[in-house]
Amino acid sequence: MAKSKAGGVYDDRRKVRFLRNLAISSHVANSAAAAGVAVSTVYNWRERDPEFFRAWMRSLSAGYELLEMDLLDRARNGVEKAVFHEGKQVATVRQFHDGIGVKLLLAHKQMVALVRAAEGQINPEEVRASLDRKLSDMREKLLRGRALADGRAKPSASSDDD
Repeated sequence: MAKSKAGGVYDDRRKVRFLRNLAISSHVANSAAAAGVAVSTVYNWRERDPEFFRAWMRSLSAGYELLEMDLLDRARNGVEKAVFHEGKQVATVRQFHDGIGVKLLLAHKQMVALVRAAEGQINPEEVRASLDRKLSDMREKLLRGRALADGRAKPSASSDDD
């Protein structure tokens, strides 16, 4: 990082402290406070010092990775929640948030598919054919649902829509 003419080594220490906290928290204002500088100062450093800007981006990336690992842990292992009755804690339950897991899976689904394809674990033509079948089934169900809603068709006894 380029040394500030006014701050010198002192600014370098504050920059390192800021970046370390940013990597842990992903929170600019809290990281600036922990480094003992104003938020405007760190934005000023980022704007004027390309090396600091790159370090900032690496720190944010590391922070988001930590956050993702925390969320993944919560999705896999759940979170203990207290159960209260008449103002007193009577038990704890483990809550799972499937939505977190689903979002993480969606975020990485394409990467996993690319890795599997590169390793020859999946056949792209089979995947395409499977997707085409699924889309066709969805289209059929949608058309049947519209026909039922419009009164043009009667539900079949052997319907597998449920």
